[in-house]
Amino acid sequence: MEWNAQAFAALAARHGGEVLEHDRPLRSAREGAAHFGIAMEQTAPTLIVEADGDIFACILSGARNGVDWDRLAHLLGRGQVRLADRRRVRKITGCDAGAVPLLGLDLPCVMDCLLLAHDFVYGGAGDPLRTLKIAPRALAELNRVSLWYG
Repeated sequence: MEWNAQAFAALAARHGGEVLEHDRPLRSAREGAAHFGIAMEQTAPTLIVEADGDIFACILSGARNGVDWDRLAHLLGRGQVRLADRRRVRKITGCDAGAVPLLGLDLPCVMDCLLLAHDFVYGGAGDPLRTLKIAPRALAELNRVSLWYG
């Protein structure tokens, strides 16, 4: 997949989102929360996961402090779930791991219900120097949410 930053920004803007630029990459949810002055619960990293050969985008609240892989496998009805490796993430999304966008991926999506408690959440925008700020309900509508993690 080839990443199109302009199409992403336009899609986000049409749905009340805003692409925020920063001068250095934000390498963790904790760094993002500190940079934007938000709660960890508002950070929403997008992980690309493999579940018994199928690929999912998984958007979890930074408040989770990691993924409970057994729980995710159980919710998905799969035997094994794991993080896709960096090369696979790049091939699937057109972006590097750590900058995977919150929307615009043509993948089934698992989304954390904790995110719905906030007016806005912050996550990947396809580039390590950009972050998307968007309402979680818009995010849910724009992704193919097949499962709520909660």
